[in-house]
Amino acid sequence: MSVAFVVQRYGADVAGGAEALCRQTARALVARGREVTVYTTTARDYLRWEPHFAAGEADEDGVRVRRFDAEPGRPEVSAPLLRQLTTVGGDADAERAWALAQGPVSRALLAALAEDRARHGAVALWTYLYATTQMAMPLVADRSVLVPLAHSEPMFRFGLTRGLVRMATALAFLTPEERRLVDDMHGIGGRPSAVVGAGIEPGPEGDASRAHTRRELPARFVLYVGRVDGAKGIDALVRAHGAYRAAGGPLGLVLAGRAAGRLQLPEWVVTTGFVDDAERADLLAASEAVVLPSPHESLSLVALEAWGAGRPTQAPQRGGVQAGHTARARGGQQNDEAHTDKPQHTRRATPTDQAGLRGRPGRPGG
Repeated sequence: MSVAFVVQRYGADVAGGAEALCRQTARALVARGREVTVYTTTARDYLRWEPHFAAGEADEDGVRVRRFDAEPGRPEVSAPLLRQLTTVGGDADAERAWALAQGPVSRALLAALAEDRARHGAVALWTYLYATTQMAMPLVADRSVLVPLAHSEPMFRFGLTRGLVRMATALAFLTPEERRLVDDMHGIGGRPSAVVGAGIEPGPEGDASRAHTRRELPARFVLYVGRVDGAKGIDALVRAHGAYRAAGGPLGLVLAGRAAGRLQLPEWVVTTGFVDDAERADLLAASEAVVLPSPHESLSLVALEAWGAGRPTQAPQRGGVQAGHTARARGGQQNDEAHTDKPQHTRRATPTDQAGLRGRPGRPGG
């Protein structure tokens, strides 16, 4: 059976947990003999959706990838609309205007998917949040599998989201907390659904000394890996770690990831920019612990990587999914503050063992 994936961005150097999991799953299915076609945009950036990859078709690790240009995103329009919708509310027209301004809107992608829909036995739509899913769902609803990657945030409460969830034929979740959230908010009913979990591909062995040789790092530090973005809780993390330093805390703070916009960071924060798999493994090996400052995550692949490397994590207590799988993993601590002064040690374990998920390590949802 041919399977199609619809996702906003796709590629080895795309920074994003949803996109990484989509790509890992596509490759894992191909390795098991499935035919997978990915419908995506040419963008790497998630704000303006500017072209980065070549438009057209490519074979990437056996996955058929079809990329289409998208209309430019308009964050100067979507951001104030979102503030209005989340503070004073708004109607369906306002939600639609926000969704179109956020994007990515690719008419060519939608046309290709509509033309080819009959050849795909199932179409998995990755994340509820973006226009690729919101606009593609009506075209393929009868064979759709929504992978919402949901967490408790204002956009998930929109009527637009409720309609999207209710249109899906089947749903796939990463954690029990995510399934409960979707059911409580929008209702699953008798439709097929499953907590499929997630795994990570075994990465290279990390070398702490190599990390210190390559970069000027604090002797001891906690590590953040991901998009360096205020929306990911970076501002709160830096404030909390600053208070910890002022109280005499010995650990430095290292942020590894591509910056999204301009953040005013203190001079004591070390930033690395985007890092590849090998350098990420080295940084994990050199770190004391990994911080997960965002309460708005459906599941953190970085947490699985940290636990696989034997590093504890710290996440906000109010992050429902993070708190749940951290507790199941016994992989760290959960606090209201997004920093750690007493890293909790945890046993080394496989990704599937850590999160209480089914399947083989390195085979997402397998």
